[in-house]
Amino acid sequence: MNNRGFTLLEVILAATLTAFVALVAIAGLRSVSMTRTTISQASDAADSLRYAAEILERDLASVVRGQGVIFEGIAADSAIGMPPSLRMRVYQTELARPQSPESDLYEVEYSLLQSEDKMLFVRRVCPLVGVEVDREETSGGILTVLSESIIDFQAQYYDNGQWLDNWLTETELPQLVLVTLAASDTSDIQNTSETDRRKPRILQRTIWMHFPGQPHLGQTLSDVSETEGTESEGTQTIVQ
Repeated sequence: MNNRGFTLLEVILAATLTAFVALVAIAGLRSVSMTRTTISQASDAADSLRYAAEILERDLASVVRGQGVIFEGIAADSAIGMPPSLRMRVYQTELARPQSPESDLYEVEYSLLQSEDKMLFVRRVCPLVGVEVDREETSGGILTVLSESIIDFQAQYYDNGQWLDNWLTETELPQLVLVTLAASDTSDIQNTSETDRRKPRILQRTIWMHFPGQPHLGQTLSDVSETEGTESEGTQTIVQ
């Protein structure tokens, strides 16, 4: 009976083959993990942008019209550190404080704030309990972070044949509002080397809002299309 064991060469070859198979398996698992992380990050950025846009769109569709209108839009001013904001009075059935009695009238404000090393797109909602007319009476409320992926928030206001970056006539509504939200998707550059690093992909969502009682939406948009030719990635929502 032959009881000869393995030779040193055979042991070395077996160890080498085992190590090679293990390295291939680890590389495959790492690739799958990185791909899953990339897809998750891209999905999170898109979902965050979509969620914020839907909430803002809902509020714009519920703006108080006629008596009691409060609508104010301020563009960003980096010289004085002023963030962009959009403030309005809306009707909503969802209570801001579920355990407290509230009416259906609220003041809502959207802002893009800088917090340490990231941007926060926030929504402030303040229940109205009386006939508040002073800005200080509604300066409080509940602040909610809608997205940490949004890096740009712009609004323009169409009135009397021109686009305005600011809307300071608080008690009147513009004919048309154009809101653009842009989010940064860094999933494509998270796992690349410094030399191959590219700029993050920008996701964009656009909301058009026309208020009833103003000039016909189709005519207004046809006028706008002659002057607006920007290219964007994402979806466009038109609400009447």
